[in-house]
Amino acid sequence: MRELRDAYYKLLCSPAQLDLCRQAHSVADLLAALRRLWGVEGPGDADLMHALGTLNQEDVPPEVAAGMAGRWLPRSYHVRTQRLAWCLPDGAPTEPFHDEYLSRCWQSTPLNQLITPRTSLKPLAACAQRVPRAQPAGFIFHLSRCGSTLLSGCLSELDGAAVFSESPVLTEILVDPALSPQEKRAHVQCLLDLKTILFPGRRVVVKWNAWDIFHAQLLRGAYPNVPAVALVRDPVEILASHQAQAGRHMSGDPSLAAVAPVFGEGAGGSVLEHRIGVLQGLMQGLHDLAAEPGVACIDYRQLDGGTVRQVAAMFGLRCDLEGQRRIAQRMQSNAKLPGIRFEPDGARKAAVFDAAQSTAIARRLSSLHRALLAATGPAAPAAHAESEREVADVR
Repeated sequence: MRELRDAYYKLLCSPAQLDLCRQAHSVADLLAALRRLWGVEGPGDADLMHALGTLNQEDVPPEVAAGMAGRWLPRSYHVRTQRLAWCLPDGAPTEPFHDEYLSRCWQSTPLNQLITPRTSLKPLAACAQRVPRAQPAGFIFHLSRCGSTLLSGCLSELDGAAVFSESPVLTEILVDPALSPQEKRAHVQCLLDLKTILFPGRRVVVKWNAWDIFHAQLLRGAYPNVPAVALVRDPVEILASHQAQAGRHMSGDPSLAAVAPVFGEGAGGSVLEHRIGVLQGLMQGLHDLAAEPGVACIDYRQLDGGTVRQVAAMFGLRCDLEGQRRIAQRMQSNAKLPGIRFEPDGARKAAVFDAAQSTAIARRLSSLHRALLAATGPAAPAAHAESEREVADVR
């Protein structure tokens, strides 16, 4: 087992061996390649896979983890054990959400199905020292269901962009209650360094989760010169969307209780009251962020091709004619299901709540919504905005 462990560690750090193994088109092909590479003859495939499974459950030593820098992608973070899982990237991410990109990496690369190294958090800083310090092109903050997935998806169509749309590893680091703000900041920077180096020639855009707005000051402190956009929408429409399919932050997930008090409040009230309180906290956080320099506040109704191009320019991304064509095509599809043409449902959302519920929402959130709208730029011309925003719903 020791010889196999040493061979496993060497593989993780060897570009030549990794390239050779990535040529395998199936797990069977990969097992055969590993046998040749490692000179393994004795155990059968089942025994070899069992041994690899055991190695995948062990923490990779710090010196080996450092050698993985620039080749392996930090994939996920398990809060309870404070362990990171890694995978090999597969091209630039273009999926609506980063976990979907990670699924593609797993499905397209047998090596990712068989070799899944883990590390503790401790060697993360040493790993990041092997690569340059990254400077993201831009951040996207949002209230959820207000066009952020459409915007990030459109930006991912540009050849010069690599978009991390709600990266699981980043948000789980931020929600870990055992980490101090200083540790969270340092770990996020290391993770972005390690992720960015894997996409040379591309400028990185990070779309954060809605609840990450409560860490906006930490993130802005780590990257004070990174421009950001803050997306807003009518709170009735946001809450109506969550009424149909609740996001993590609107479902009462106890793992978010340490992020902000709003996630632990409202236990004795109705589901809607709890969600109004959560959205109120998000809106206040976004309002505070929108007042800072370098932050552009954008209303859902302003999202069209022209706005996407303006954000691209703000983030230093080149948007040539081919890029504009791909953006226009992306805007014709459902932002979360690109293979399906978008069907607007604004009227249905407006009818979700009865008069009493609508009054309760307005009483708590209308003034904040007006303040956020006042922070946005000039609204797009009505006819133009209405014709292009139809593709931006349910984001």
